[in-house]
Amino acid sequence: MSRGIRYVLSGVGLLLSLASAQAATCTVSVTGVAFGTHTFLVTSPSDSTGTITVNCNAVAAYSIGIIGGFTGTFMRAMTSGSNQLSYNLFTDATRTVVWGDGSGGSGRLNSAGTTGGTHTVYGRIPARQNVPAGSYSDSLIVRVEF
Repeated sequence: MSRGIRYVLSGVGLLLSLASAQAATCTVSVTGVAFGTHTFLVTSPSDSTGTITVNCNAVAAYSIGIIGGFTGTFMRAMTSGSNQLSYNLFTDATRTVVWGDGSGGSGRLNSAGTTGGTHTVYGRIPARQNVPAGSYSDSLIVRVEF
């Protein structure tokens, strides 16, 4: 009998927008990554997506980083009480570039000369993590510099 486990990355806990000396003003909105129900018996990873939307009132180059979370590193973990479930977020659909702040081998998303756009956040829970059933979550910081 397989047991269903619901893993939810509840969303981003804080949004920061850093203004530059340029005339552009940008706003940021985020739709969190929700993994839904998952069982540890599945031999493939659980993938899901979220979005980060940037809207600027003028053409601006900007960079998006995702920092923070329970672990404070780019080896992320969601928690349910004292239980931890490893996951990560990526800048690309092939899930090869960990989305971070550009340090420690992580990547940032860079956009040159645009008024904004919607950017996909690719999430993955590695397969075969045997953790108790529960609602797992993490809160992150999206940092947009322009």
